[in-house]
Amino acid sequence: MTGKQEEGQGAPGGSVCLWLVTVLLLLSLLGGGACLAAYILLPPNEAPAWLPAVGLALVALPWAFWIVTCAYRCAKARAAERRMMAVAPATGSMCSRSGS
Repeated sequence: MTGKQEEGQGAPGGSVCLWLVTVLLLLSLLGGGACLAAYILLPPNEAPAWLPAVGLALVALPWAFWIVTCAYRCAKARAAERRMMAVAPATGSMCSRSGS
């Protein structure tokens, strides 16, 4: 492992979990698109009432996943930043400058 890679990260594309999530999100998009296409193409009296709701939910699932992932990463970075600020001494503060 190189010095630039963070702990817990392997080679890009080497994780089974990454591929599993990718395939699940792709299947969600394809399934949602198929539901919405079926809702549009089927005659109104033959299309089930749940079809557009399921289609929209499946298409929205990847969006929700990435928004939650982004929020988690931002919150994690902010927490790490706060932790570093609490541990590190304040250099160049106003108190140390007032004596000069």
